[in-house]
Amino acid sequence: MNEPLTLIIAGELTQRTGGYIYDARMVEALRRQGHTVEVVSLAGCFPAADAEAAEQLAAALGALPEAAQVIIDGLAMGALPEVIAQHAKRLMITALVHHPLGDEQGLSEAEQQHFYQSELAALAAVSRIIVTSQFTERRLQALADQYAMPLKARVSVVEPGVEIAPPSAAPVLGEPIRLLCVASLVPRKGQDLLVRALAGVLSDNWHCDCYGGPRDAAFADRVQQLINTNRLEASIQLHGECDEATLAQAYQNAHALVLPSWYEGYGMVVTEALARGLPVITTTGGALDETLPEGAGLKVTPGDVAALEQALNRFCSDADLRAELRAGAMATREMLSDWQETGTSFIQALTQPLGETPDYHAGSQFATDWLTLREDADFTFRSKQLPSKAADWLKSRAQAWHMVDLGAGRGSNMRFLAPFLPAPQYWTLVDHDAALLEEAKASASTLRDKNAITVETLCTSLDSLDQAPLQTAQLMTASALLDLVSQHWIDMLVAHCVKHEQALLMALSVTGEWGFTDAQGELVSDDEDHWLLALLIAHQRRDKGLGDALGGQAHQALVDALEQADYQVEQASTPWQLAAENPAHQPLMRGLIEGWAEAATEQAPEAATRIGEWRDQRMRSVARGEAGIWVGHCDLLALPQRDTPLADTPAGRA
Repeated sequence: MNEPLTLIIAGELTQRTGGYIYDARMVEALRRQGHTVEVVSLAGCFPAADAEAAEQLAAALGALPEAAQVIIDGLAMGALPEVIAQHAKRLMITALVHHPLGDEQGLSEAEQQHFYQSELAALAAVSRIIVTSQFTERRLQALADQYAMPLKARVSVVEPGVEIAPPSAAPVLGEPIRLLCVASLVPRKGQDLLVRALAGVLSDNWHCDCYGGPRDAAFADRVQQLINTNRLEASIQLHGECDEATLAQAYQNAHALVLPSWYEGYGMVVTEALARGLPVITTTGGALDETLPEGAGLKVTPGDVAALEQALNRFCSDADLRAELRAGAMATREMLSDWQETGTSFIQALTQPLGETPDYHAGSQFATDWLTLREDADFTFRSKQLPSKAADWLKSRAQAWHMVDLGAGRGSNMRFLAPFLPAPQYWTLVDHDAALLEEAKASASTLRDKNAITVETLCTSLDSLDQAPLQTAQLMTASALLDLVSQHWIDMLVAHCVKHEQALLMALSVTGEWGFTDAQGELVSDDEDHWLLALLIAHQRRDKGLGDALGGQAHQALVDALEQADYQVEQASTPWQLAAENPAHQPLMRGLIEGWAEAATEQAPEAATRIGEWRDQRMRSVARGEAGIWVGHCDLLALPQRDTPLADTPAGRA
């Protein structure tokens, strides 16, 4: 993508809020990558758009040429779905959503409903959606489900980065505790709650500096009045909006960040503080519960003044607690992503192939980056013997070979198997994601014997196997698919293979077993791991679009069904063994931990805090090279004729 880009925002890009700072950073990243980016600042009232705002957005979009790439900040588009729809077909529009407009504090129920439905209508028309946190991704999907207004565009999560700065100094004995609040003065940020909580702090050995523009004049006056009423003028100062240098110095002088928000779509100031080793005292509102790792600060329920007062009292009076939280913040500091990484991810989100949000009736959606992340481990640990035996069987049956790969994704399974199997090869790749299939088809050109391989794609759900290309194959294959399917689907697959006398080669089917290993590669037993595994097993059994999924029981269910059909089955144990001392395994291990935590939270949202603590503790142990991960998988090869014996292998006969 080298064509010019246009970013449309409400007001000026120089505003010192998290959303505008994020936008400005992405403009810098795009320009560093050689892209021409024009920033269009709209006048008018936002997000409750007035006539001037609508005219400004319509004029900005109308001035763009056919098929132009345009990014519109959610604040500028959420209340103007009609304008978006008018231009969506001739422009490539990407919506950049920091958090749903209806989640702003202080809205009436009618206003909230209007914003939700208006924003969902606008998002339904765009080509792409980028959100700044996994929480916001889940929130948008929940709203889309609630209002029956599905998101058609692909949603990409690109979390903010941070600039690592020198650590702030820890307080010395007798020194006043310097608290810092960085947030615009609006009701959602909760500075009124902060003043009320600080009024109850027993110690007077503290000072709080608040930086942020008074975007709601009435609220700013109320906060100042609370300061005056509680006679805290000498202890709490509202400095207003400031430049970057002033804010950087404020962070360096502080001993903790306090953010009492009711709700955040991410909470960039939290990571800004952690980048300096500052502990954070905040709430669990919105994404904040996920943005602040356990052990790096204190979290309270949004709006709970008594709990916030207690947290502030503890921090100001307990030197050991301050030291412990500072150590946690310093450890987190080493794990933060920088803005360069964020810029790269943002550009990837803009350039990935377009495609509607997949129909979950077709099965689970797997992001390309996850499929890429796991490919090396798949190739390393899966069985090489079974593909070789499949090749021998194919050679005895025909002279032109047709393979079908179910749930093909980006073609990893085909690329692994092709060198083992006889040529010429004819592949049919089946998946519900058209964009992934295009990538898979293109990847065939990288194969060594590419001239002997023909690839066609079939974009369809796997809930039926009646499509014509699936009838003529000699070998049906799949990788990392079985845990998503039901007993009914397994019975359907086996009946299909029996009817057409097809062999079946299934790789990397999860067994439902996993664990963390020590530096010697030995499995360790941990009660929290066992608890989380139970949540994951329950989550695996949910319907993924192909009936109630069998999860880790699917492999054995398939073996049983094949043997009932008089197939000869051979299995191989193929676990991932990701080593603690191998830095190349760390990205995959981090991805696994994040994925497990997210699935567990979906299964038990009431346990989100405990799951977050597990995730953070495991992330730290992996980052320090103290823990590896073992994930159980099995491969199988099933042949339809008993008169074609399989040699014994160490894995043994099923």
